[in-house]
Amino acid sequence: MEQQPVGPGHYDAEWIEDAWGARGNEELLREGPLRPRPRVARAMALCRLSAGLRLLDVACGRGEVPAIACQQGADGIGLDYSADSIAFASRVRRIHGHGPGGVMRLVRGDATALPFCDASFDRVTMLDIIEHLHPPQLENMFREARRVLKPDGFAVIHTLPNRWVYEFAYPLARRFYGRIPADPRSRHERQIHVNEQDIVGLSAMLKRCGLNHRLWLEQHIPAQARWNAGADHYRDTRDRVYPLMAGRLGRLLEALSRTPLKLILCNDIFGILWKQGPPPVAAGPLPWAPAERALIWILGG
Repeated sequence: MEQQPVGPGHYDAEWIEDAWGARGNEELLREGPLRPRPRVARAMALCRLSAGLRLLDVACGRGEVPAIACQQGADGIGLDYSADSIAFASRVRRIHGHGPGGVMRLVRGDATALPFCDASFDRVTMLDIIEHLHPPQLENMFREARRVLKPDGFAVIHTLPNRWVYEFAYPLARRFYGRIPADPRSRHERQIHVNEQDIVGLSAMLKRCGLNHRLWLEQHIPAQARWNAGADHYRDTRDRVYPLMAGRLGRLLEALSRTPLKLILCNDIFGILWKQGPPPVAAGPLPWAPAERALIWILGG
Protein backbone atom coordinates (compact mmCIF):
# COMPACT_ATOMS: atom_id res chain seq x y z
CA MET A 1 0.00 0.00 0.00
CA GLU A 2 1.41 3.36 -1.04
CA GLN A 3 2.16 5.70 1.85
CA GLN A 4 0.37 9.02 1.60
CA PRO A 5 2.54 12.13 2.07
CA VAL A 6 1.85 14.39 5.01
CA GLY A 7 -0.35 17.08 3.50
CA PRO A 8 0.52 20.80 3.64
CA GLY A 9 -2.61 21.42 5.70
CA HIS A 10 -0.87 19.88 8.72
CA TYR A 11 1.61 22.78 8.66
CA ASP A 12 -0.88 25.52 9.40
CA ALA A 13 -0.87 28.54 11.70
CA GLU A 14 -1.73 26.36 14.72
CA TRP A 15 1.24 24.12 14.00
CA ILE A 16 3.54 27.14 13.68
CA GLU A 17 2.48 28.35 17.12
CA ASP A 18 2.74 24.92 18.75
CA ALA A 19 6.10 24.09 17.18
CA TRP A 20 7.90 27.32 18.09
CA GLY A 21 5.71 28.94 20.72
CA ALA A 22 3.83 32.22 20.64
CA ARG A 23 6.63 34.23 22.25
CA GLY A 24 9.25 32.72 19.99
CA ASN A 25 7.25 33.70 16.94
CA GLU A 26 6.71 37.21 18.26
CA GLU A 27 10.45 37.56 18.87
CA LEU A 28 11.23 36.49 15.32
CA LEU A 29 8.97 39.25 14.02
CA ARG A 30 10.75 42.01 15.95
CA GLU A 31 13.34 44.35 14.55
CA GLY A 32 16.93 43.70 15.55
CA PRO A 33 19.41 40.81 15.53
CA LEU A 34 17.95 37.33 15.34
CA ARG A 35 18.43 35.03 18.34
CA PRO A 36 18.25 31.53 16.85
CA ARG A 37 17.59 28.43 18.91
CA PRO A 38 20.75 26.45 19.75
CA ARG A 39 20.07 23.79 17.08
CA VAL A 40 19.57 26.41 14.38
CA ALA A 41 22.61 28.38 15.52
CA ARG A 42 24.68 25.21 15.27
CA ALA A 43 23.39 24.43 11.78
CA MET A 44 24.14 27.96 10.59
CA ALA A 45 27.66 27.77 12.00
CA LEU A 46 28.18 24.54 10.04
CA CYS A 47 27.14 26.35 6.84
CA ARG A 48 30.16 28.68 7.10
CA LEU A 49 28.41 31.36 5.09
CA SER A 50 30.03 34.40 3.57
CA ALA A 51 29.05 37.20 1.20
CA GLY A 52 28.13 36.11 -2.29
CA LEU A 53 27.09 32.54 -1.46
CA ARG A 54 23.63 31.18 -2.28
CA LEU A 55 21.82 29.06 0.29
CA LEU A 56 18.65 27.03 -0.24
CA ASP A 57 16.69 26.13 2.87
CA VAL A 58 14.38 23.21 2.06
CA ALA A 59 11.16 23.25 4.14
CA CYS A 60 11.93 26.72 5.49
CA GLY A 61 8.96 26.89 7.86
CA ARG A 62 9.00 30.32 9.49
CA GLY A 63 11.85 31.56 7.28
CA GLU A 64 14.37 31.81 10.09
CA VAL A 65 17.26 30.18 8.22
CA PRO A 66 17.12 32.24 4.99
CA ALA A 67 16.75 35.37 7.13
CA ILE A 68 19.90 34.51 9.10
CA ALA A 69 21.73 33.73 5.84
CA CYS A 70 20.70 37.13 4.52
CA GLN A 71 21.99 38.87 7.64
CA GLN A 72 25.31 37.07 7.14
CA GLY A 73 25.67 38.49 3.64
CA ALA A 74 24.51 35.46 1.66
CA ASP A 75 21.43 35.08 -0.53
CA GLY A 76 18.90 32.97 1.37
CA ILE A 77 16.17 31.19 -0.60
CA GLY A 78 13.49 29.46 1.46
CA LEU A 79 11.26 26.77 -0.02
CA ASP A 80 8.15 25.34 1.59
CA TYR A 81 4.94 23.76 0.34
CA SER A 82 2.76 25.06 3.18
CA ALA A 83 0.87 28.26 2.35
CA ASP A 84 0.77 29.23 6.04
CA SER A 85 4.52 28.74 6.39
CA ILE A 86 5.23 30.91 3.35
CA ALA A 87 2.83 33.56 4.70
CA PHE A 88 4.64 33.67 8.05
CA ALA A 89 8.07 33.62 6.38
CA SER A 90 6.96 36.56 4.21
CA ARG A 91 6.39 38.58 7.37
CA VAL A 92 9.88 37.62 8.54
CA ARG A 93 11.31 38.66 5.15
CA ARG A 94 9.78 42.13 5.41
CA ILE A 95 11.64 42.66 8.71
CA HIS A 96 14.89 40.71 8.27
CA GLY A 97 15.16 40.05 4.54
CA HIS A 98 17.70 42.70 3.56
CA GLY A 99 21.17 42.10 4.92
CA PRO A 100 24.65 43.42 4.13
CA GLY A 101 24.71 42.30 0.51
CA GLY A 102 22.36 39.33 0.84
CA VAL A 103 18.72 39.07 -0.13
CA MET A 104 15.99 36.71 1.04
CA ARG A 105 13.57 35.05 -1.37
CA LEU A 106 10.71 32.62 -0.78
CA VAL A 107 9.36 29.95 -3.11
CA ARG A 108 6.37 27.70 -2.58
CA GLY A 109 7.33 24.27 -3.85
CA ASP A 110 7.91 20.58 -3.20
CA ALA A 111 11.09 19.34 -1.51
CA THR A 112 11.02 16.22 -3.70
CA ALA A 113 11.00 18.19 -6.99
CA LEU A 114 13.01 21.36 -6.46
CA PRO A 115 12.19 24.11 -8.97
CA PHE A 116 15.83 25.17 -9.44
CA CYS A 117 18.57 24.60 -12.00
CA ASP A 118 21.35 22.06 -11.61
CA ALA A 119 24.40 23.17 -9.60
CA SER A 120 22.83 26.46 -8.55
CA PHE A 121 23.50 26.57 -4.79
CA ASP A 122 26.61 26.72 -2.62
CA ARG A 123 24.73 25.44 0.43
CA VAL A 124 21.53 23.48 0.98
CA THR A 125 20.01 23.13 4.42
CA MET A 126 17.48 20.43 5.29
CA LEU A 127 16.63 21.02 8.94
CA ASP A 128 13.86 19.09 10.65
CA ILE A 129 12.28 17.90 7.39
CA ILE A 130 13.79 14.40 7.17
CA GLU A 131 11.48 12.88 9.80
CA HIS A 132 8.44 14.25 7.95
CA LEU A 133 9.01 12.37 4.68
CA HIS A 134 8.30 8.75 3.86
CA PRO A 135 11.40 6.86 2.58
CA PRO A 136 10.64 7.25 -1.17
CA GLN A 137 10.04 10.99 -0.68
CA LEU A 138 13.19 11.32 1.40
CA GLU A 139 15.31 9.66 -1.29
CA ASN A 140 13.86 12.03 -3.87
CA MET A 141 14.67 15.04 -1.70
CA PHE A 142 18.28 13.94 -1.19
CA ARG A 143 18.74 13.30 -4.91
CA GLU A 144 17.29 16.72 -5.68
CA ALA A 145 19.57 18.36 -3.13
CA ARG A 146 22.53 16.65 -4.78
CA ARG A 147 21.38 17.91 -8.18
CA VAL A 148 21.12 21.57 -7.18
CA LEU A 149 24.41 21.66 -5.23
CA LYS A 150 27.44 23.13 -6.95
CA PRO A 151 30.39 20.71 -7.31
CA ASP A 152 32.21 22.34 -4.40
CA GLY A 153 29.08 22.99 -2.35
CA PHE A 154 27.66 21.01 0.55
CA ALA A 155 24.45 20.43 2.47
CA VAL A 156 23.78 20.62 6.20
CA ILE A 157 21.12 18.37 7.67
CA HIS A 158 19.53 18.05 11.09
CA THR A 159 16.84 15.68 12.26
CA LEU A 160 15.34 14.71 15.58
CA PRO A 161 14.54 12.56 17.36
CA ASN A 162 17.36 10.10 17.26
CA ARG A 163 15.11 7.05 17.19
CA TRP A 164 17.31 5.19 19.68
CA VAL A 165 16.70 7.86 22.35
CA TYR A 166 12.97 7.21 22.24
CA GLU A 167 13.38 3.43 22.03
CA PHE A 168 16.03 2.93 24.74
CA ALA A 169 16.78 6.00 26.89
CA TYR A 170 13.33 7.52 27.27
CA PRO A 171 11.68 4.38 28.73
CA LEU A 172 14.49 4.15 31.28
CA ALA A 173 14.01 7.83 32.19
CA ARG A 174 10.29 7.20 32.84
CA ARG A 175 11.14 4.44 35.30
CA PHE A 176 13.01 6.97 37.44
CA TYR A 177 10.73 9.93 36.77
CA GLY A 178 7.21 8.72 36.09
CA ARG A 179 5.73 12.19 35.72
CA ILE A 180 6.96 12.54 32.15
CA PRO A 181 4.47 11.28 29.53
CA ALA A 182 4.58 7.77 28.13
CA ASP A 183 5.01 9.20 24.62
CA PRO A 184 7.57 12.00 24.27
CA ARG A 185 6.01 13.25 21.03
CA SER A 186 3.58 16.15 20.86
CA ARG A 187 0.14 15.81 19.32
CA HIS A 188 1.37 17.30 16.06
CA GLU A 189 4.49 15.12 16.00
CA ARG A 190 2.39 11.97 16.26
CA GLN A 191 0.68 13.05 13.05
CA ILE A 192 3.66 14.25 11.03
CA HIS A 193 6.72 12.27 12.22
CA VAL A 194 6.41 9.45 9.71
CA ASN A 195 10.10 8.52 9.35
CA GLU A 196 12.16 9.04 12.50
CA GLN A 197 15.82 8.19 11.99
CA ASP A 198 18.91 6.62 13.46
CA ILE A 199 22.40 7.26 12.12
CA VAL A 200 22.82 3.78 10.61
CA GLY A 201 19.63 3.84 8.53
CA LEU A 202 20.17 7.44 7.50
CA SER A 203 23.73 6.73 6.37
CA ALA A 204 22.53 3.80 4.25
CA MET A 205 19.98 6.00 2.50
CA LEU A 206 22.51 8.73 1.78
CA LYS A 207 24.81 6.15 0.19
CA ARG A 208 21.96 5.01 -2.08
CA CYS A 209 21.42 8.61 -3.13
CA GLY A 210 25.07 9.06 -4.15
CA LEU A 211 25.92 11.49 -1.36
CA ASN A 212 29.16 11.37 0.57
CA HIS A 213 28.50 12.32 4.16
CA ARG A 214 29.59 12.62 7.76
CA LEU A 215 26.90 12.06 10.39
CA TRP A 216 27.20 12.65 14.12
CA LEU A 217 25.11 13.09 17.27
CA GLU A 218 24.90 16.14 19.51
CA GLN A 219 23.09 16.94 22.73
CA HIS A 220 21.08 20.16 22.57
CA ILE A 221 18.16 19.53 24.92
CA PRO A 222 19.78 21.24 27.97
CA ALA A 223 20.98 24.17 25.85
CA GLN A 224 17.50 24.51 24.37
CA ALA A 225 15.99 24.41 27.86
CA ARG A 226 18.33 27.17 29.07
CA TRP A 227 17.65 29.21 25.92
CA ASN A 228 13.91 28.94 26.57
CA ALA A 229 14.03 29.47 30.35
CA GLY A 230 11.15 31.63 31.55
CA ALA A 231 9.76 32.13 28.05
CA ASP A 232 7.38 29.93 26.07
CA HIS A 233 4.97 27.24 27.22
CA TYR A 234 4.30 24.65 24.55
CA ARG A 235 1.46 22.56 26.02
CA ASP A 236 3.42 19.35 25.42
CA THR A 237 6.31 17.29 26.84
CA ARG A 238 8.71 20.23 26.64
CA ASP A 239 6.88 22.00 29.47
CA ARG A 240 7.84 19.15 31.81
CA VAL A 241 11.28 18.34 30.42
CA TYR A 242 12.77 21.84 29.98
CA PRO A 243 12.58 22.86 33.69
CA LEU A 244 14.46 19.66 34.56
CA MET A 245 17.05 20.09 31.83
CA ALA A 246 17.81 23.76 32.50
CA GLY A 247 19.74 22.95 35.68
CA ARG A 248 21.95 20.28 37.24
CA LEU A 249 20.26 17.34 35.55
CA GLY A 250 20.84 18.92 32.15
CA ARG A 251 24.54 19.41 32.91
CA LEU A 252 24.78 15.74 33.91
CA LEU A 253 23.12 14.73 30.64
CA GLU A 254 25.60 16.88 28.71
CA ALA A 255 28.51 15.18 30.49
CA LEU A 256 27.18 11.68 29.79
CA SER A 257 26.60 12.67 26.17
CA ARG A 258 30.34 13.12 25.74
CA THR A 259 30.80 9.36 26.32
CA PRO A 260 29.76 6.44 24.07
CA LEU A 261 26.36 6.66 25.80
CA LYS A 262 25.73 9.50 23.38
CA LEU A 263 24.42 6.88 20.94
CA ILE A 264 21.22 6.56 23.01
CA LEU A 265 21.25 9.93 24.82
CA CYS A 266 21.83 12.51 22.07
CA ASN A 267 18.61 13.42 20.32
CA ASP A 268 20.08 15.58 17.53
CA ILE A 269 21.47 14.04 14.34
CA PHE A 270 23.60 16.45 12.31
CA GLY A 271 25.32 15.81 9.03
CA ILE A 272 27.33 17.32 6.19
CA LEU A 273 26.62 15.97 2.69
CA TRP A 274 28.60 16.51 -0.51
CA LYS A 275 28.75 15.11 -4.02
CA GLN A 276 32.05 13.31 -4.39
CA GLY A 277 35.61 13.01 -3.21
CA PRO A 278 36.86 14.26 0.18
CA PRO A 279 34.83 16.78 2.20
CA PRO A 280 34.78 20.23 0.56
CA VAL A 281 37.44 22.57 1.87
CA ALA A 282 34.74 25.16 2.51
CA ALA A 283 33.13 22.85 5.10
CA GLY A 284 36.17 23.17 7.35
CA PRO A 285 37.14 20.47 9.87
CA LEU A 286 34.26 18.08 10.49
CA PRO A 287 33.57 16.31 13.79
CA TRP A 288 35.49 13.04 13.93
CA ALA A 289 32.58 11.21 15.67
CA PRO A 290 34.41 7.91 16.28
CA ALA A 291 31.49 6.19 18.07
CA GLU A 292 29.06 7.07 15.29
CA ARG A 293 31.45 6.08 12.52
CA ALA A 294 32.29 2.77 14.17
CA LEU A 295 28.64 1.89 14.62
CA ILE A 296 27.79 2.82 11.02
CA TRP A 297 30.69 0.65 9.85
CA ILE A 298 29.69 -2.31 12.04
CA LEU A 299 25.92 -2.23 11.43
CA GLY A 300 25.73 -0.54 8.07
CA GLY A 301 28.56 -2.23 6.23
